[in-house]
Amino acid sequence: MAEKPKKNNPKAGGKPKKKPVQSSASGVPWAFLLPVVAVTFILFTPALKNGFTNWDDVLYVTQNPLLQSLNAEGLKAIFTTPVVSNFHPLTILSLALNYQVSELQPLGYHLTSIVLHAINTGLVFWLIWLLSAGNRWVSAFVALAFGIHPMHVESVAWISERKDLLYTLFYVLAMIIYVRYVQTQKMKYLVGVTLLGVLSLLCKPAAIVLPLTLIAVDYYLQRTWSWTWVTEKLPLFIGSGILAYATLAIQAKRAVASVELYGILERICFAGFGLIWYLIKAIVPYPLSALHPFPEHLTIVYYIAIVVAIAALVYFALKVRQRNLVFGIGFYLINLVLVLQLVSIGNAVVAERYTYVPYIGLFFMVGMQIAAALKGVLYTYRNAVYGMAIVWLAALAMVTWNRIPVWNNSQVLWEDVLKHYPDSKRAWTNKGLDLFDQKKWPEVIEHLSKALETDPSYADALEWRTRAYLENQQPDKAMQDAVAFQKLFPEKETALFLLARCQDGTGQTDAAMATYNSLISAFPDKAEYLNNRGVLYFNKLKNVPEAKKDFEAAIRIKPDSGPYYLNLSRCYYMENDISGARVNAVKAIQLGTAIDLQYQKLIGID
Repeated sequence: MAEKPKKNNPKAGGKPKKKPVQSSASGVPWAFLLPVVAVTFILFTPALKNGFTNWDDVLYVTQNPLLQSLNAEGLKAIFTTPVVSNFHPLTILSLALNYQVSELQPLGYHLTSIVLHAINTGLVFWLIWLLSAGNRWVSAFVALAFGIHPMHVESVAWISERKDLLYTLFYVLAMIIYVRYVQTQKMKYLVGVTLLGVLSLLCKPAAIVLPLTLIAVDYYLQRTWSWTWVTEKLPLFIGSGILAYATLAIQAKRAVASVELYGILERICFAGFGLIWYLIKAIVPYPLSALHPFPEHLTIVYYIAIVVAIAALVYFALKVRQRNLVFGIGFYLINLVLVLQLVSIGNAVVAERYTYVPYIGLFFMVGMQIAAALKGVLYTYRNAVYGMAIVWLAALAMVTWNRIPVWNNSQVLWEDVLKHYPDSKRAWTNKGLDLFDQKKWPEVIEHLSKALETDPSYADALEWRTRAYLENQQPDKAMQDAVAFQKLFPEKETALFLLARCQDGTGQTDAAMATYNSLISAFPDKAEYLNNRGVLYFNKLKNVPEAKKDFEAAIRIKPDSGPYYLNLSRCYYMENDISGARVNAVKAIQLGTAIDLQYQKLIGID
């Protein structure tokens, strides 16, 4: 990694003047850059065989109506609708573009992700080449480590993590342009940095730390301190503040729940554990898991981690002055602080995808330190150092190659999680839900029951086991779950709805009617509740006029539902209005609802 040192010829009697770090190269070293990008792209090609998973891909892609249209109304919806409690319209737009080309064929989505990751790897090379004053070996080392590291598989192989790839693209490009601005002081570059920063923010809220990262670059490039360090980034600070406020507003309920669930000590311990865990995984990224759930209780590992983390941070603040080390650790901390679970949101105490940007700083620090050592104390052992680096990079590539197929489908993904966390309620639940659409009810119920053995009050497992029992014609067991669900979560709309369905299924017509009345009073615009009450009126209470009113109201709310028209058709038939029955039945057929031939003959449909 050592470049041949250049001679320094200071004037007699004086000391060489310290200058900011700048690239001394006259052009991009394509002979280094292109092989790094090519290796990264080829290494990730197994992801092209992967499909979707049921971990957020349902919400981001397979059942996301925002992807289906790119007309004026569709674009407006993309840029005004949060998805999975986050506002990242450019990410959704990129997925919508994939949808226009390949609809729900996963190949196109995975190919786009791999291409974006390869581009990011090239941008990392370019950034490090600038920061290292044109050191091609350090640039290649950092970019290759970034490109092939197993901790980054999650960001590339998981379609829902498109936001990582996109925000990083604009984020790193903004840093590259910023280095150019520092070198030239031309305003056009600063404008470019601001625009790229805004684009990054619109891909993922994690980009709110970009202005702090740019200040770290100021430090590394040895700019003379002045308040311009802050004022020139003011538009980015303002944009970051606006997006941070919007994100907190969107996630307000989840954040409050998190603060109530975990105390201050626990969240500090989570942060300390994360700092150490991510450092260890940078060197030895094994074993890995798509989910690392929060612990039920703090163990000695968390207390040791926070002590080590605090001691390391204090030592770093008081003793470390070497610019490479300060910049590398500072970059790592700045880009990791938002995901250290100081505000614990989500299902994981740590997550591999969170390292996608922070590791750039760590790898740069290591690369520069080794390069410096190879010019001095390690010069004699340079071949051994190169050999160790090659072995480590080869090991990373092997782990990554084997890791990518884990994201092939939901069953493989959650089975892998359960190898590491056999009591994970989220893993058991998602494994069961993957089989729900396949109607494998015994297996669905078995997996959801495993989740409830770990946590009897786990809402998702209770909800879907209730549904599974209903589908499997086990209304009594469904009723037991529904009652437990409603007692645990009396304010939850879904709990009340499932209770109504179970009351109906177990013959408690009056109770079901009362529950539906409560639901409709609280949620008058929910067509499903009106339709279900109409079915009760029609089938159980034989009150056709009231049933007809409910079906008509449901159709006004959701005019594209074929079953609602079929139900209304049957009301007209019971009133001997064959013409009305036929009109509504034809509408149901047009909307894709199957109608038995005997009923079609009764109402005169050929």
